Amino acid sequence: MAGTSNALGRFFKTIFAVLRFIRSVFLNLILLFVVLAMFGAFMGNPPVVIGKASILLLDPHGSIVEQRNTSDPLSLLTASSGANPSRQILLQDVLDAIAAAKTDERITSMLIDTDHLTGAGMSQLQDIGTAIADFKTTGKKVIAVGDSYSQAEYLLASYADEILLNNYGGVSLEGFGIFSNYFQEAITKLGVNVHIFRVGTYKSAVEPYMRNDMSPETKSNYSTLLGDLWTHYVTEIENRRQLPAGTVNDFINNIDQHLSEHNGDTAELAKALRLVDRIDSRTALTDYLRETMGSDKATPLRTISFENYLEGDIPSKPEGGAHVALIVAEGEIVDGEAPPGTIGGDTLGAMIRGVTNNKEIKALVLRVNSPGGSAFASEIIRTELAAFKASGRPIVVSMGDTAASGGYWISTSADQIWASPLTITGSIGIFGMIPTFEESAKKLGVGTDGVGTTTLAGQGTVGLPLSDVQARAIQLEINHGYERFISLVAAARDKDNAAVDAIAQGQVWSGLSAKANGLVDELGSLEQAIAAAAKLANLERYRVDLIQPTLSPTQRFLQDILENVHVQSALQPLVSSLLPRSLLLQQLQYLEAPLHWLQSANDPKFHYVRCLECTALQW
Repeated sequence: MAGTSNALGRFFKTIFAVLRFIRSVFLNLILLFVVLAMFGAFMGNPPVVIGKASILLLDPHGSIVEQRNTSDPLSLLTASSGANPSRQILLQDVLDAIAAAKTDERITSMLIDTDHLTGAGMSQLQDIGTAIADFKTTGKKVIAVGDSYSQAEYLLASYADEILLNNYGGVSLEGFGIFSNYFQEAITKLGVNVHIFRVGTYKSAVEPYMRNDMSPETKSNYSTLLGDLWTHYVTEIENRRQLPAGTVNDFINNIDQHLSEHNGDTAELAKALRLVDRIDSRTALTDYLRETMGSDKATPLRTISFENYLEGDIPSKPEGGAHVALIVAEGEIVDGEAPPGTIGGDTLGAMIRGVTNNKEIKALVLRVNSPGGSAFASEIIRTELAAFKASGRPIVVSMGDTAASGGYWISTSADQIWASPLTITGSIGIFGMIPTFEESAKKLGVGTDGVGTTTLAGQGTVGLPLSDVQARAIQLEINHGYERFISLVAAARDKDNAAVDAIAQGQVWSGLSAKANGLVDELGSLEQAIAAAAKLANLERYRVDLIQPTLSPTQRFLQDILENVHVQSALQPLVSSLLPRSLLLQQLQYLEAPLHWLQSANDPKFHYVRCLECTALQW
């Protein structure tokens, strides 16, 4: 026995030594990276010179977001110059660059390169497309080039005058879908009792925890939503590309037949159906671009990336005039404070209060891109917006990709609500969910017992069931929360409660349908919403002040590195090899998605106005 004990001791000692070594390596790598980043920041970057006859290169490397998340050193360390999902590009930066380039005589044209775009919302791409269309009104040409095009990349490329494709690439269009994992059987096997309280026939956020499939009501609602979004997507593509109606759906639904007719050549097929204008090798396409956008084949294209362009001497917006505040509400709504990328009720409430107290601000635009979350936090934000409105100044809400459930709750104080046709909104409903583990404890042989002075004493103790008294009380509170939600919408939209209830019940709507049923006032871009706010405030001249959340010194340091320092070192391949992104890992992350929001679910009353399907859309 002693020998066995010594062997086990040596084994675990070896394991701990290996773990300590790995931890030490990672910490030293991170420290070295920070030192290199600080050195790069100290050295600074050379000034950007914008030459004559330059081409604006719209080449987003990463995901387009409306508010940057704070990043940890490890994600910075693994960043590279290529397509990096952790790298974030502000939508407003893209819009500002295009707007400035429109009137800049040094910029002659625009080249769109989509190969490094790793993520963007449909409404965000549509806002960029609107800016590109405005750019083209000056007569400046726009060309898109790519090795291949995903559905999102193709939406952006479709705004170009001409689309070029690598002759070994293709256009990958699949349609839209909402698919989720369902855990009811697994939860039962684990002995977990999930107590669900909800109002709304279509409030589907809790279905993964109470069913093993999608309910007929939810399928019906999703089919309507997806039909609206897909019809708009297809119509926009076919109109811009001047394709016969039905081309896109025929391309997808009969892809095997079409490929058979073109010997499996996806590039030839895209060209034959006029989805793209030219296919060739990279070298040949580069030569073509030089001839078309430059002077001749021998002269390199004089391109300037939109990010570098913003750092140069670009035409500025007119100074002076009144102030219009723009606040971005992006992410899950949680109680208390939260970093950028998540909407903390206290954090966003304080930002709105600061705007209310600033008398120089004459109007407020709230850009909402959120599936909702905590009902309590949503109400905190709404009351702060109501206080601004009570001061006699207008509020306009501009909806991004998603402004549903809690995202719609906080929008009810607006004088006007603008949305994209591709916005997902509505989901007016409320639910509560409390898991208890008494059956799990029994399976493990763990007993729970004790005494209390009331029927509610000890509720929340692991191993105790939820009492009937508390269950009935919670459902009554949920009912009250739904009635409050309905009343807020009815007052804001000048409807009676019954009319709102008919379009509520947790149903989700596209921006198009939301305008038709009165939940949205106008369809348009963020810039159009800002102009509407200025008009409501009777402003002829105005400037837009983007109100940013206050960052801690650490967060500010990391963001400065992310924005201004591009460290290319031999460390990146090493860390990337230690942290592989395999297909299996991606599938596990997808499986985790329906459970991920539970980590931030901190409503003090367990009441949630949250839209699950808004983040489950696959496109």
